[in-house]
Amino acid sequence: MSDTPNGMSRREELLSVATKLFAARGYHGTRMDDVAEAVGLNKATVYHYYASKSLILYDIYKTAADFTVGALHDDPSASARETIYHFTRRLLVGIASDVERAAVYFQEGPYITEWFTEEQVAYIREKETQVYEHVRDVIDRGIASGEFYDCDSHVLALGYIGMTLGSYRWLRPQGRRTAQEIAAEFSTALLRGLIRDETVRAQSPLGIDVDDAEKAAQ
Repeated sequence: MSDTPNGMSRREELLSVATKLFAARGYHGTRMDDVAEAVGLNKATVYHYYASKSLILYDIYKTAADFTVGALHDDPSASARETIYHFTRRLLVGIASDVERAAVYFQEGPYITEWFTEEQVAYIREKETQVYEHVRDVIDRGIASGEFYDCDSHVLALGYIGMTLGSYRWLRPQGRRTAQEIAAEFSTALLRGLIRDETVRAQSPLGIDVDDAEKAAQ
């Protein structure tokens, strides 16, 4: 049962508040006292849920990493272009729903070896590798089937990851374009550079009706 009025468990509320503080002030610039004050608890209660500040940060990282891997599940019967579009839509919608979490992930990335245990770092790196390999493998599948032009799938996968996950810097839930609309724009631009068939490239680069996809996602 939830123990807060907003429907979150107390631990979830602490994580949400800490994420916002870390995004705004940085991990190093946020004290456990700040988290306790922001959530309206004493510090001893905060330590009951999280024994250290680094454990809060690791929870943020683990949640973000697990979400990203989960967003890359795909239907093996779908075309490579459909799969890439669905990846992009799920990733951008997820980032738009929690921009602060993504910001913390990338802001603190250079320093996690200082804050996390070797096992924690290994878990995060494994998830990052899974994301890269999954995207690369879909591109390779498109090349092998003749759907895509031959290209360096390693470079393209890295570029794709930067393009999608880096959107936290400017993507806003209440912005001029929805995350779904931006996903369609991104995917169309990328896929029109990959698809071999001129008719498909011009008429249906995403492989699906975007309006239908948005309805299904709601």
